[in-house]
Amino acid sequence: MKFGNVAIERRVPCVMRDGITLYADIYTPAVPGPHPVLLMRQPYGRALASTVSHAHPVWYADKGYMVVIQDVRGRGESEGWFDPFVHEAEDGFDTVKWAARLPGSSGKVGMYGFSYQGLTQWAAASLRPPALAAMAPSMCPADLYHGMFYPHGAFALGDHLPWAFQLARDTARRAGDDEAVMLCSRMMRQPDNELWSLPLARKHPVMEQYFPAYYDWLAHPSYDAYWAQRNWLPELLASPIPALQIGGWYDSFLMGTLQSYEALQELPRTRECFHRLIVGPWSHIPWGRKAGGVDHGADAMGGIHMEQVRWFDYWLKGSRDIELFEEPPVRYFERGSLSWKAAERLPALSGEKPGRLLFLSGSQEPANGALGGGLLTASGEAILPAAPDVFVYDARLPMRSEGYLPADRSAQQDRFEILVYTGEPLKDSLSLFGVPSVEAWVQVLSGPTDLVAVLSVVEESGAARFLSVGRTEIVQGDGGADDGWVKAVIAMRPLAAELPAGSALRLELSGSAFPLFTRHPNGENGVRHTAGEGAMNMASVAVSSRQDRPSWIGLPLQGGGEQQMLNWQRDVIETQFI
Repeated sequence: MKFGNVAIERRVPCVMRDGITLYADIYTPAVPGPHPVLLMRQPYGRALASTVSHAHPVWYADKGYMVVIQDVRGRGESEGWFDPFVHEAEDGFDTVKWAARLPGSSGKVGMYGFSYQGLTQWAAASLRPPALAAMAPSMCPADLYHGMFYPHGAFALGDHLPWAFQLARDTARRAGDDEAVMLCSRMMRQPDNELWSLPLARKHPVMEQYFPAYYDWLAHPSYDAYWAQRNWLPELLASPIPALQIGGWYDSFLMGTLQSYEALQELPRTRECFHRLIVGPWSHIPWGRKAGGVDHGADAMGGIHMEQVRWFDYWLKGSRDIELFEEPPVRYFERGSLSWKAAERLPALSGEKPGRLLFLSGSQEPANGALGGGLLTASGEAILPAAPDVFVYDARLPMRSEGYLPADRSAQQDRFEILVYTGEPLKDSLSLFGVPSVEAWVQVLSGPTDLVAVLSVVEESGAARFLSVGRTEIVQGDGGADDGWVKAVIAMRPLAAELPAGSALRLELSGSAFPLFTRHPNGENGVRHTAGEGAMNMASVAVSSRQDRPSWIGLPLQGGGEQQMLNWQRDVIETQFI
């Protein structure tokens, strides 16, 4: 049949090594071949074809590619049982081999797609199918534990519970269970009651029947053999395939995208194999100019569709564009300046030496809430003598954080359960690119508990827009020479932003960011997923802001930021001591 001026073959079978048949739709260009193949393997029904973020297969076919969209095992019309991630390496290898031999194929295959459709690329590439020449995985990790499910060491509940109900819905639909389909559809859109239900590991009957893998994710809160089997990064580093990775600064899986690229950028860069990274101002869905109430401008898309075609033309069509190899391999959108930047390297995710420190300083007023006395100062000498600041985290009423969008947090920052430290307005604009880091001297009562840091930029309008977040677990000290004070270290979520003159940086410290991370019940180790409502306790955390025991946030400066910070430090000191 014809559609959009290209030929379509529907429900084309592909038999796996164990006899299971998977089905695909094939879009073939109108002009005579042979044509290289672009393959997407996905679990949501092959008609969708990642069109929530990517161009329709007809568009790629018009660019001279045979496009194959396949339902993975146990999804859509394909046979078998869907066990997420488990079969994607071998099934991907077999499908690449099959696609390379299709009538009209040139024998070269590229893979593309985002989210789960990106995970299927990493999985297939881990077995190095000979015909797979390049790929473009978007918004997905190669290491599922660190990059997707536990990106800051705590289960990403707000992302994965609704997704699990979505996957359960599709299994229930295959089984003809309309009642379960309706329940799962409702839980996908309105999961709040279930997010609050305790214990987390309590099995919902519909989820247990149609998507039991969710409880496996919760049953393995630490990196172990289960997650090692779902980490394709070691095999990819041993035998790499050229990868164009695409991420979003507001995407839930940003850490996974950057982690994979950070590892690949350490490999030798040759014309036979190199890698690129593009990070735009996008959430998981959609990819556009407006996110979190911020307009990122007309250039927010950054020509991402043509960037993918350019990549595949290089590897699959022999269009060895010299400029592509010689260009800086990292391209990213800088929030604030509304411009695309280039870099030779991605900064280390573990946090490189900070370009400049901002020290937490108390005052005569406690630092609880945005109207309190918490200050950020550019000089340790300017820390004012004050009592330690203390917040109380009640696990029954955690502080809310819904996601990573640049939303206004100013209303939440009025809460006294949060310590808030605000800097003076910037004299000049300041560019940040990399990982902010926090070191705080803390003391815990009724711990262990979580320490969560949130960085925002306070605009002249008063809005405090989210920039970054991170967390760590803290425990009581031994009560020795430092009377129980311990140093908490947090490597925060990476960012790229130009902060305008007149704006100010603000740091929040609290005990939770729910449901972004599962809440710590306080007082016990290893029970985060099994604790019931009755085990939700209170913990008190004191933060030191003294010259002999300083707490600070480190900023990843970009460009001329060092001189800008020095100018700001001088102005702040002069102001404080007049």
